[in-house]
Amino acid sequence: MAGHVKAIGLLSGGLDSVLAVALLKQQGIEVTGLLVRTGFTDHKESSPDGSRTVSDVANALGIPLRIEDISREYWTTLFYPKHGYGKNMNPCLDCHLHMVRVAARIMREEGADFVFTGEVMGQRPKSQMAHQLKTVLEESGISGSLLRPLSALRLAPTIPELEGKVDRSRLKGFFGRQRGPQLALARELGVEHLAVAAGGNCFLTNKEFSDRFKDHLAQFGKEHFPKEDVPLLRIGRHFRLSPSAKVIISRNEEEYELLQPYKNGKYVFELLDVTGASALGTGTFSEEDLILASQLTGRYSKAVKRETLRVRVTRDDWERIIETTPLDKDDPRIEALRI
Repeated sequence: MAGHVKAIGLLSGGLDSVLAVALLKQQGIEVTGLLVRTGFTDHKESSPDGSRTVSDVANALGIPLRIEDISREYWTTLFYPKHGYGKNMNPCLDCHLHMVRVAARIMREEGADFVFTGEVMGQRPKSQMAHQLKTVLEESGISGSLLRPLSALRLAPTIPELEGKVDRSRLKGFFGRQRGPQLALARELGVEHLAVAAGGNCFLTNKEFSDRFKDHLAQFGKEHFPKEDVPLLRIGRHFRLSPSAKVIISRNEEEYELLQPYKNGKYVFELLDVTGASALGTGTFSEEDLILASQLTGRYSKAVKRETLRVRVTRDDWERIIETTPLDKDDPRIEALRI
């Protein structure tokens, strides 16, 4: 193999990216891991039990980890994906292209020889089919310097392979969604316990989150979309009361606390005489919306059926007390309004 070789590898912490790093390190290649944050993944990037992070994975692999936050620029990719969306609000192919372009920039900054990913041909239908891998090659700006070690034997040789910087014979030809070959390779390389399964933690692939995102988008539009509200889309129960009004109702004490930082500029619904949920209202509320939101908030309380409730409604310096009765748990409006 040619002298000193350096590579930049996209490292999500998932098994495939771990294997790609381990395969190239086995050839004596200097690897820098790259974790790209879009603003739509769990920033802990940790294992389900919280015991290990992507940083821990990089340390165990013996490589430095560089973290790039692209959350501001990512909105353009999200709102205007050239290649469209997946089943939900996930612009998978455009997202991956964005990450590869970030890796290409870092490759040039650090004087690395190539970029690599843990992609497996045919594994993900929205970004890893043969024609999609070819699209990324063509549109990334680094085509011949983008290596996929796990499926390399099914793809045309890249520049680092042709130049002898990577031994192609030691790469793999994995294909499809089966995990057996990867698990066997992980045991062979001694990395079977390193992955934190972070590769599938994008909120945009989640139907509930995507439905709420699309609902928020319909209310505010792309130009006025309140980006700071995105974390709210993962909290509580959401109900669309009217085209201009939505209410978010906490499920428990933890969610009550999570809602507190978002109170400014929003309606706050609090039960005065009975224990129960609290709620935030976004948008512009009519009188009917205020009453319905109060009734919904009362539904998730310890109030008995048809008991009169007092609900304090505030918005910044404005305050009002609404007396009403909670919706019955079987009221068909509850599911009709739920997002």
